[in-house]
Amino acid sequence: AQYCLREFDHVEIMFREHLRNDPYRMEDMDLYSYVLYAKEACAALSYLAHKVVLTDKYRPESCCIISNYYNLKGQHEKAVMYFRRALKLNKYLSAWTLMGHEYVEMKNTHAAIDAYRRAVDINPCDYRAWYGLGQAYEMMGMPFYALYYFRKSIFFLPNDSRLWIAMAKCYQTEQLYMLEEAIKCYN
Repeated sequence: AQYCLREFDHVEIMFREHLRNDPYRMEDMDLYSYVLYAKEACAALSYLAHKVVLTDKYRPESCCIISNYYNLKGQHEKAVMYFRRALKLNKYLSAWTLMGHEYVEMKNTHAAIDAYRRAVDINPCDYRAWYGLGQAYEMMGMPFYALYYFRKSIFFLPNDSRLWIAMAKCYQTEQLYMLEEAIKCYN
């Protein structure tokens, strides 16, 4: 719950405690890596990636952790490669969403859209995948599609200001220029 609320400091403390009690724990360590990634804790994420490789490099969690490390280092091609490995090991992972983010970083919007669509097929409530679809369509200059997906993301996480700001910016585009709607989003 704290992870979804973006209470990363508290979540990081909880995971450190888990690792102190069980140094070979693999379950949910991918979630810990997401926290370290969000906090841009490169050294801690590097240590975690090294640790999981030594423990069991063939677990999907390990591949996701390594992928997050490469993402933080700006090595998006390597990150995609490890997300693909994770998905070969477990096709139902949220790694589809994260791989979509990598493709957005690489400006490969078509691959990003494919990854995000697979993510929402697996978990239709994943606001991140809906938001990613909105971003991808916005990058392609298709604000009507982007708005649809931003609205879907807001439906699942209505209190996240980043989602509202993205939708407002979409309303402000030259194609839409719906300033009243944009103002409503900012309020």
